[in-house]
Amino acid sequence: MKWIIDTDPGVDDAAALIAAEKGLDVLAWSIVHGNVDLDKALVNALYLKDLLATRTPVFAGAEKPLLEKRISAPSVHGSDGLGDLERPPVKSREEKEHSVDMLLKASHDYPGELGLLTLGPLTNIALALGKDWRLAQRVRRMVIMGGTSTGRGNTTPVGEFNFAADPEAAAMVLKSGMPITLVPWEPTVEIMFKLSELEAELGDGPVARAFLAMCCPFARFIEQKMGTRGIILSDLVAAAVAINPHTVLKKQEVFAAVETAGRWGRGLTVIDYAGVSGEKPNLELCLAADRGMVLQLLKAGLR
Repeated sequence: MKWIIDTDPGVDDAAALIAAEKGLDVLAWSIVHGNVDLDKALVNALYLKDLLATRTPVFAGAEKPLLEKRISAPSVHGSDGLGDLERPPVKSREEKEHSVDMLLKASHDYPGELGLLTLGPLTNIALALGKDWRLAQRVRRMVIMGGTSTGRGNTTPVGEFNFAADPEAAAMVLKSGMPITLVPWEPTVEIMFKLSELEAELGDGPVARAFLAMCCPFARFIEQKMGTRGIILSDLVAAAVAINPHTVLKKQEVFAAVETAGRWGRGLTVIDYAGVSGEKPNLELCLAADRGMVLQLLKAGLR
């Protein structure tokens, strides 16, 4: 099974890419606006490609949401998205093809054998569906990091960043019919790692050192914002679920949608736990994940 990773490289995206490059048969990285603007996200992806010494091609995608004003998260990941650290100039170069066109071509090359792991706003995937809605029929599995399971937002009162950054795109993807596993914000918050733990577990290799350095400003932000020491690697949890579905400890088949209107509700992930909507379940919702397995898969990516 081939995988395309759609990502807006920030710190937790870096952790996810480290794990996924060893744990999945990765066809390409597709870059999208999100934690930082597209140009910075692309540079970050190319830097990570150099760091991991991978041949995985990198494709630039959407630079802004479908309708929403673009937002980013410099206070979380640093103004450059990876902790504002000194780093060497990138050597790798992006491919000329747009990521949406690459995605559609790959879906024809590997029909029924293509997986999508999405770690940022879903703009690229929505644009691809807009060009060819039958894409959904050719995707075998999709793992999304995004949305919420209890409506507790981290960007708006009810909106998680990836969905709040492009509600229309998220709404399109959830109703596309693709076989989706949704890894929302709440279970990833339950999996928090102290920097001292990661330092002890990840070793002293060059990739581990670079990753841990990125984590330091991220950890300071979380301590200031949440009053707790440690880092939340939401995208890593999603990557772990893609690599090994047994990472999911608790799940539920539900109907889910994304609210695209309202002063306060825009970007809300609507979960029909009680089945009162009359709609059939359209995704598998991850409600808890195995912390130990997540850490082991990150460690495996560094070997």
